[in-house]
Amino acid sequence: MFFFTSQTAAGRTEISREESLGSIPALNPGAQCTEEEDGTVSVQVSSRAPAGFWARLGLPQRQRSYHLDSIGAFVLRSIDGERTVGDLCRLLVQKYNLNQREALLSLADFLKTLTRRNIIAIGVKAAGGQ
Repeated sequence: MFFFTSQTAAGRTEISREESLGSIPALNPGAQCTEEEDGTVSVQVSSRAPAGFWARLGLPQRQRSYHLDSIGAFVLRSIDGERTVGDLCRLLVQKYNLNQREALLSLADFLKTLTRRNIIAIGVKAAGGQ
């Protein structure tokens, strides 16, 4: 039955652990970050423009707003387009005295969430190092 096909097998390439730790997250230029007094951050992101049938209806872009706690704000402030995921993990371990594995798993999950919400993009270096 074609309704139950796996989407993970649809042309995605697997990357190694080293490649994922060497990947570089970068903030979406369309994301607007606002620092709050309590050390948290509010992020506003415009959703993608509607396409196809929905575009013909003239639906406007929606503005999404997200509120990050102090740890999420620390991670977002640390994303500068040059630090790797491994660097961010080391910063978390140093600042919050976390276990390396715990920090890495939590960071990976958080970065995946930020990517899905179009707040960041993550670049992976090619196998040749370029």
